[in-house]
Amino acid sequence: MKTKYIYKFKVNKSEKKQVEVNRKNKETGETETILQNKTVKTPVEFAIKKPSRRIIDEAEAQYAIELSKNIKKGIVTKDMLVKKYADTGGSLTEEETKETLRSLQKSNEIANKIQMLSATDKKKNKSQIEELELELVQIRKNLIDVEMSVQSVYEHTADARAERSMLLWYTIQLCKNIEEDEEKNFFNGIIYEDQLNDLYEKDEEGEDFEKEALAKLMLVISYWFYNNNAREEDIEEFIKQQQSG
Repeated sequence: MKTKYIYKFKVNKSEKKQVEVNRKNKETGETETILQNKTVKTPVEFAIKKPSRRIIDEAEAQYAIELSKNIKKGIVTKDMLVKKYADTGGSLTEEETKETLRSLQKSNEIANKIQMLSATDKKKNKSQIEELELELVQIRKNLIDVEMSVQSVYEHTADARAERSMLLWYTIQLCKNIEEDEEKNFFNGIIYEDQLNDLYEKDEEGEDFEKEALAKLMLVISYWFYNNNAREEDIEEFIKQQQSG
């Protein structure tokens, strides 16, 4: 049975609890159990679900709605900005563009090779597969870095604003808090606007574990969005690289 999650992880939540402590009674010499208030770390599990066709369709609709709103406000699109840069010299140099295309091609070649080796004899080719997976993660990280540098130029376009809105939509729809094997919505609210406000509140005024979880959830959603075929191992490696700087 295929997993229904893109990624799962745990974050420690610090909270005060009454815990049982054994101590020796000085008067009687007997061991007794008492309750003491202690700060304990409790692991809280989070998960990002794989989107259904309905969620994907709704996300695309969210993108289209936001794009239309921004265009009506007079915010330029990426195409308009690209045309402007084409007339004045461009954002990426010609060599940078060629290098990006070469990286994309190499990424596809490595992914295909991994698939072939896995299908042939995964156990026998384990070492080679692991080396290729590390190389693939690094290439994808570099591509994301390029995308982010370009995005810094385009971040105020109608397209970019609509894309950020869509990523928030995915975050709210897919991110769950799991308690005793039961999925619960991480963001409170009946309608989307209320859930979005709760996301902002958690980001700005939430508990430490909520802020940590939200940052990781949004990082994974972003990586998954640009790498739809990414496996859990790829995501794990990407997070490690981000945390190591």
